[in-house]
Amino acid sequence: MSESLKQFNPFHGVRVLDMSQGLAGPYAAQMLVMMGASVLKVEPPQGDWGRVMGVARDGHSSLSVSANWGKRAICVDARKPEGVEVLSQFVHSSDIVLESFRPGVLDKIGLGYDVLESLRPGIILGSISGFGRTGPHARRPGSDSILQGATGMAVMNETEDGTPKRVGMLAVDMIAGLYAGFALAAAIQEQRVTGRGRHLDLSLLGSASAFQAMPLIESHLQGGVRNKHVTVPSGNFATSDGMISVVCLRNEMFVALAKAVEHPEWAEDARFADNESRQIHAEEVHRLLAGVFLARTRADWIERLNDAGVLCGPLNSYQELQQDPQVRFLDLMPMVGHGAFGDIPMPRFPGADLQAADLSPAPGLGEHTCELLRECGYSQREIDSFLASEVCIQARQAG
Repeated sequence: MSESLKQFNPFHGVRVLDMSQGLAGPYAAQMLVMMGASVLKVEPPQGDWGRVMGVARDGHSSLSVSANWGKRAICVDARKPEGVEVLSQFVHSSDIVLESFRPGVLDKIGLGYDVLESLRPGIILGSISGFGRTGPHARRPGSDSILQGATGMAVMNETEDGTPKRVGMLAVDMIAGLYAGFALAAAIQEQRVTGRGRHLDLSLLGSASAFQAMPLIESHLQGGVRNKHVTVPSGNFATSDGMISVVCLRNEMFVALAKAVEHPEWAEDARFADNESRQIHAEEVHRLLAGVFLARTRADWIERLNDAGVLCGPLNSYQELQQDPQVRFLDLMPMVGHGAFGDIPMPRFPGADLQAADLSPAPGLGEHTCELLRECGYSQREIDSFLASEVCIQARQAG
């Protein structure tokens, strides 16, 4: 481990029992891993449903690989009393329990917050759900797509003809994971200072709403009539060989843009005098620019506009992003090895270093079951009994 990372390991010694599935909870726990925490991933016999999302191979997927690096995995059937008892034993040595069951499920199996607190005074429970633990929608199932629609994100991202459109990645899940990771970090600090724990009620609904504070307030100020352009020009334009994104945040930037595209007269046009005027005539501004940008290559325009102080950049594919000179210079996406997929690009976690930390690849289902049961104090005879009755499952090693 590098010296710099050794100095930035704030959650060393923090133990997390991660019973969450999918992306939001596992990614929150992944954040804690990258800051030094030890995370035990608990899965049912059928496995985390995230293991079969998207491209799946050998019990792994891009989702499960990206959100479970550095964890150890145990497979426990919590539908059986013996399975709940096993989980209770791990609670004794945990600082945090993280779950993403529907509200009430943890209480139903006998591991509600009161029980957890009695087993481990001062424990933190993070509950991530679609709509929160209480209220009229609490028992509704929630997913990324459903919450993009419910929170206005799909409408904000609507197509030119006004059709709502979801963001093409699991944006709400990732956002919820980030907010949950931050909330858990704050709770860890409180736990260290006061010795007290707490039950964090974290939802996709709340996370997606908080993330959209600016457009939500903008909509309120405009009486619900959404202005598609906060600043004009702002958009994506075709060049002779690719697409670029261009944004002018201030009037002087629009003046610079007009000069750079060899149409300085635009800066003198009353219709384009300020951002408010350009918003009214946004379609005309964008039409004029669209015609101009086709005359040169993407690289030409990026160089010309950047020299003029105009915000401009390429619309890259993920493959182009990996080859971007700045990305390569900063080594933002090192290739790391994983048994199921071979070498894969793993974006660096801001503030931490995946490679320097030398973390193990995302584990297979139940990969460390026997190892963890032994560490918890179970005898080999007890472990054999758990395996025989399928209270616990030891899966084959990953890869």
